[in-house]
Amino acid sequence: MTQAPRADLRLASIFRGRSPDAESPDDAALGAALRQLVEEGERAFPELDLAPDVFVRHLAARAPAGAPPPPSRAPDLFLACACATQVRGAVEAFERAHLGAVGAYLARLRPSSEFVDELRQLLREKLFVERNGSPAKIAEYDGKGALANWVRVVAMRAALNLRQRSPRGVEEAGREREDPATADPEIAYLKRRYGEAFNTAFRGAVAALDHEPRELLRLHFVDGLTLDELAARAGVHRATIARRLAAAREAVADEARRLLRAALGASDAELASLAGIIRSQIELSLPGLLQGSR
Repeated sequence: MTQAPRADLRLASIFRGRSPDAESPDDAALGAALRQLVEEGERAFPELDLAPDVFVRHLAARAPAGAPPPPSRAPDLFLACACATQVRGAVEAFERAHLGAVGAYLARLRPSSEFVDELRQLLREKLFVERNGSPAKIAEYDGKGALANWVRVVAMRAALNLRQRSPRGVEEAGREREDPATADPEIAYLKRRYGEAFNTAFRGAVAALDHEPRELLRLHFVDGLTLDELAARAGVHRATIARRLAAAREAVADEARRLLRAALGASDAELASLAGIIRSQIELSLPGLLQGSR
């Protein structure tokens, strides 16, 4: 759908009204960029009746240094805005696009189907329900990374909290399927006792990475690039990128173990026991640790 230049200028005016330091040098260029974002969002979700003015105000409120997001983020931001502003059908579209993948996000935790269902309901409330006059959490999504990656992080954190509060959320008969890091009472105690040491070790491990593997992890876990997208970007085969990602994650785990050994004076046997915790926390911790790194 092509809009008249006057409509572009109106979008630019709305954007500058919420983000007066917009970087675009003139209203025509800014308006054209905003129109493209609107069109990309409408193309991805034609069933959602989200007014362009509302979407542009949403973008402006989340624009870093007044810069509109890249077109690739438009569908994610469009859907998040539609959910935040309670557009009819938006939550259902979000569920189809993202909540169906919750079970896959938690694969390493080996949850029961009942636990996944409970978590989905918790996420619906957490993401879409306003509390104490504050906007629903979906309004916090700012497009800096892929929405799928953002949802995965929210889901993982909610899942870990849910398991701590409601152990019955994991089916009783499947306790042998639980993550060994949480099934062993001694390890659970160590995790509570040395939580800060774990956080420090992960921060140090990420900081110690060379630029290339750290950037690869950032692109995957923060920006949400898929293996195929990473492979195309690097000009290599998908399997090569998969190996590089695995090696980068393992480098983080190895360095975290080394730092924990130094901080805790832990024996090899203790570190072997803690390996489950380290592996279970890597994908949960990486998005936050890598945010903003270049």
